[in-house]
Amino acid sequence: MTNEQLKSLITSPLPFFGVSERGDVLARYVPYGPVFRWRWNQMVPMPVQGSDLIWLLQAADEEAHSIADTDKPRRSRST
Repeated sequence: MTNEQLKSLITSPLPFFGVSERGDVLARYVPYGPVFRWRWNQMVPMPVQGSDLIWLLQAADEEAHSIADTDKPRRSRST
């Protein structure tokens, strides 16, 4: 799915499921509901929605990284 298609789905109220060009999995399950993102084996709501989410996708694309790269790294257990 192209980023332009994904951006139009984000601003529409319809449910969708798609993968961005950078590999981010985004989905909306109910009409007018929040957009969720796949992270660490679960779907979590995005902290921003609508045009702010489109801006975040555009900025990540310009900087050539996934929006998941902005998450805090998980701590590894020391053994």
